[in-house]
Amino acid sequence: MASPDAARGLVRLDAEPAPDAPADDITTPFRRLRRWLIALVFVVPVLASALYNFVIATPRYASEIAFVVRSSQKPHDRLSIVSLGQGGGISTSDDSEAVTAYLKSRDMLDTINRDGLVTRVFARRGLDPMAAFPSLLAGDSREDFYRHFQAYVHSDFDRATDIIHVRVQSFTAVEAREIARRLLDASERMVNRLNQRAQANIISGAERDMADASAQVASVLARMNAVRSRNRIIEPGLDAGASIKLQSGTAAQLAQVEVQLNQTLRSAPRSPLIGQLQSRRSALRNQLARQIGATAGGNGSLANRLNDYEALVARREIAEKQLMAASFQLVNARDSASRQQLYLEQIARPNLPDEARYPRSWLNLLLTVLICSGLLWIIVSLAELVFDDE
Repeated sequence: MASPDAARGLVRLDAEPAPDAPADDITTPFRRLRRWLIALVFVVPVLASALYNFVIATPRYASEIAFVVRSSQKPHDRLSIVSLGQGGGISTSDDSEAVTAYLKSRDMLDTINRDGLVTRVFARRGLDPMAAFPSLLAGDSREDFYRHFQAYVHSDFDRATDIIHVRVQSFTAVEAREIARRLLDASERMVNRLNQRAQANIISGAERDMADASAQVASVLARMNAVRSRNRIIEPGLDAGASIKLQSGTAAQLAQVEVQLNQTLRSAPRSPLIGQLQSRRSALRNQLARQIGATAGGNGSLANRLNDYEALVARREIAEKQLMAASFQLVNARDSASRQQLYLEQIARPNLPDEARYPRSWLNLLLTVLICSGLLWIIVSLAELVFDDE
């Protein structure tokens, strides 16, 4: 039997590792913290996700539409999907992007919610707290409603094919199809507004030029009438022709008298007819001088009176040419506007979904598990480094 001293010696030998006891003191709080982290970072979020996705969440139906904004300027193959973005007419990417932006705008929401349909959809009783509006989570203002609705409408513009895809979610299949139909109608009205705006931009300039040219022609004609009245001119061409014809007749008579006078002087120098011919020649010369003076003489001559009128005639010709050019430009602008008309070509009409596709419960739960696992690993690793340093 061992003596008491030997027993005490054994005890003392067993007690030598006492300095290693603090390691256990450190490990115990770390294990306790790790259990709490597992519970808070992983178990609770995963259980909450499973509870919401499989029990609380209201099923949502999705209705999809697809369309493309086309231009009628070039023919295209309606059956060719490739031609939608490459060979089928004028590129309308800017207009398609405008329609896509409109689908995400407040104006679009106001348009489809004029009778309160969208408001009633989210205000229905029995919806889960994440989907209902108004609510403590979503808010109650118009801006909150706009942001809340954006989560249920997804629009995407595919540049490769110029196709706009829209997916609408709602809590019944009929409501999802109705909202999608209203979105399609609103998009078509938006395209019509783009047509009107483009037509106004193209034609308005040509119409202004046409109006200016017409006003200029009217102004020149009014000034020409005033000159006619002031200078007593009916038709300058006829007046000048009549004056020239009269001068030609007088000159012919004068030439005939000159011939007779010369013949008489040679054949009968003492004939009493010579005096008469000389008097007639002098009268015809005076008459011809007066006629020439009236046509192209002083201030009262026809030529002087026609100066202003001829200048106005030149201006009238220029104004008429400008008016003709403006009229051609207007015709071309209207033809160009008609050839560049946009239209919305439907590819997929609003469908009536057969089953609720949202929320994607298993996918959401898997993402929650992956995210929580990553966060837990990061936090536990950081905590382990902290405890190791201590």
